[in-house]
Amino acid sequence: MAFLKKAKDITLQIVFGINPEPVSFESDASSVDEQDSYGAPVEKVSPLGYQASSWTIVYLIIQGVIGTGIFVTPASVLKSLGSVGASYVFWIVGFIITLFQISVYIEYVTYFPKRSGAEVVYLEQAYNRPKFMMPVVYAATTVILSFATSSASAFASYIFSAAGHHPTPWQQRGLALAPLFLCFIIVSVNNKIAVRLNNFLGFVKVVFIVFIAITGLVVLGGHTKVGNTHDIFKDAWKGTTKDGNSISNAILKVVFSYSGSGYAFSVVAETVPKDTIRAYKKYVPLTMFLIFILYILVVTAYFAGVGSVKEIKHAGSLVSSIFFKKVFGKRAATALDVFVAISAFGHLLGVFIAHSRSLRECGRQGVLPFPRLWTSVKPWGTPIFPAFITLLINIIVLLAPPPGDAYNFVVDLGSYSSYIFNMLLFVGLFKLRRHRKKLGLGYKEFHIWTPVLIVAILWTWFVLAMAFVPPKGTLKGSDVTFFYATYPLTTIGLFLICVFYYLVWAFILPKFGKYVHRIELFELGTGEQGHTVVKVPLENLAQYDAENGGQVVDSLNQPPLYEDITQNDTDSSGNTKPAKKDPVVVVENKF
Repeated sequence: MAFLKKAKDITLQIVFGINPEPVSFESDASSVDEQDSYGAPVEKVSPLGYQASSWTIVYLIIQGVIGTGIFVTPASVLKSLGSVGASYVFWIVGFIITLFQISVYIEYVTYFPKRSGAEVVYLEQAYNRPKFMMPVVYAATTVILSFATSSASAFASYIFSAAGHHPTPWQQRGLALAPLFLCFIIVSVNNKIAVRLNNFLGFVKVVFIVFIAITGLVVLGGHTKVGNTHDIFKDAWKGTTKDGNSISNAILKVVFSYSGSGYAFSVVAETVPKDTIRAYKKYVPLTMFLIFILYILVVTAYFAGVGSVKEIKHAGSLVSSIFFKKVFGKRAATALDVFVAISAFGHLLGVFIAHSRSLRECGRQGVLPFPRLWTSVKPWGTPIFPAFITLLINIIVLLAPPPGDAYNFVVDLGSYSSYIFNMLLFVGLFKLRRHRKKLGLGYKEFHIWTPVLIVAILWTWFVLAMAFVPPKGTLKGSDVTFFYATYPLTTIGLFLICVFYYLVWAFILPKFGKYVHRIELFELGTGEQGHTVVKVPLENLAQYDAENGGQVVDSLNQPPLYEDITQNDTDSSGNTKPAKKDPVVVVENKF
């Protein structure tokens, strides 16, 4: 019986990410947050619960990274590069670049292990001057551009394909609404169900990808009806391009296929407190390595199964479908369509889980209207309002722009803005390290090598710059019929508008309105905490600051918020030494 119980526990962990052991709220010395107190307060106990096990981290990465890209990208990469050998090199390089990038996130986790939201938290802490400028810019941009309509559209496309129906544009958009509403309902009603369904769909996705990989090995072994499976590999470097634009496009496509690992960092505060840092240090790189191996095997399966470089180039996004038809017959392509639709839905569910946490953190900072509404997890312990905003933005992006240019343009805006924030995030790590060094805090359990961080920064600069390189022989964009650089220029313009809004809000209006901003801490009935920015008239300022000491004010009349970074050490005999206080990063709540 003990064996059966153990087998059951292991199965539940792997398939649903369920941790059979009770959650321990004890934290080791490294699991405390040393942060500026003007940032959103650290919630000592997560109002969203602790549903995110180590397996949840694994499956959020899988859901974020493996959407529909691996089913459509290999052919376009081969077309850009011209040869099989070059394709393999770029899939390897793409993995290395991605590993460098996620290492930055892991270092941030070691500094802020009790804060969910990923970029919103790390940018808030890395760029603490001018006060609230980065939170304002990030919050406004994220709310406007928090969409994942490509996954919803892919879901609809593959469902119609499986049904053998050729939809009109509005039929496809109508069906694409279904997964959006379903994800919103799941994420809003129950965290446990949302996380476990995400884990289960991630498990199903891995099983299917492994099936494709094994099928490729069987094809290579000559155990299927596909012939001449080794011919495509005999002259692997034949046709390799030397065109810089094609090479750049290929590496962008490959790295995009590896993107999405950031979703796992949006639930940091919902992991078991004593295991948070260890889980991210261990499972994030291992999961990315697993995805890399699966990608290489899947690409090999496509090459062996289709058998011709020319045919793969012409196949485009249908390369996986052609592979299944050649190996299993026409009916198998229908099964593939259903699976890709499930994969797209799983990716969308991961987006809702991650974005709802990020938007909640934006609300807790106090820079968005109605911060209590963003922060609240009533009535079911879920981030309903942030999830609703995610749904609303996706519906607008899906339905408002006409098909074609306008829709592609809006999607490009979201992609380019994410690269800008990545650049700020990577550079910000240098700022944060320098700030911590001045305070005597130093590194924690993990830090990325500085040369690796520099490579990640240079890579992101390369991506940002490539948006301004015109396509060969034209000034029109590859997916739009107007000027190719419209979307990066518009994105930069949006950022400048956000900065201008911040300057008006933080400096110009207070000057003419004769008031100053102060930050107050609030706590809701079920333990949620956040900040609200209040206006204090100049005639009342002296009294206000005298009463509150110039520090963050607790609206529940509790003492001012200070981050607890007390640490207990042990001597060589294992005895506990007296607790020591590291320097506390506390700032005044003045702008």
